[in-house]
Amino acid sequence: MNQPESTPRATGPQMPESRMYGIASFECVIALGSGMMPVSMHLSRCVPSTLSDEDCRRLCISACRLSCMAIDVVRRRLDARLLRRSVDEPSISKLETLSLLLSEHWVQSVEVKREMARLPVVARNLDAVLVDPRRIEVAVHMNIGRTQYWANTVMRLRNQRWVCTMLDLG
Repeated sequence: MNQPESTPRATGPQMPESRMYGIASFECVIALGSGMMPVSMHLSRCVPSTLSDEDCRRLCISACRLSCMAIDVVRRRLDARLLRRSVDEPSISKLETLSLLLSEHWVQSVEVKREMARLPVVARNLDAVLVDPRRIEVAVHMNIGRTQYWANTVMRLRNQRWVCTMLDLG
């Protein structure tokens, strides 16, 4: 016998693909970089969403990698064109401007230049907030040598692709 359409389906072990994840937090440790260093990650959700914890984890990893690459762009170890697929044009333009300004500063400070030129970027932890189902904001804590840096990254869903729309370093 057919059930009327207004009757809700029974939910059991087999959840539909469009499962809603509620407002909650999620923590894990992920291995990143060539040394597979452990990086702690904390995600908070402000709204219910169909994005799974695994989807959010992948987005946080992408934001972290983009942040590390952005630092390499600023210190002129990486060409900004390599970010064009994942980062929007205004953010890339700001990174290139920052690179120009800092290159003038590094001429005056030999110690800072030495540290920035030779040491790798090491991610320490990620704090993420799923602001809405189409936007996640990630704060990435990194080190270059003994100096600590932070990156704020915003990833937005545009035309079925996640794109970084803000990448701020400090």
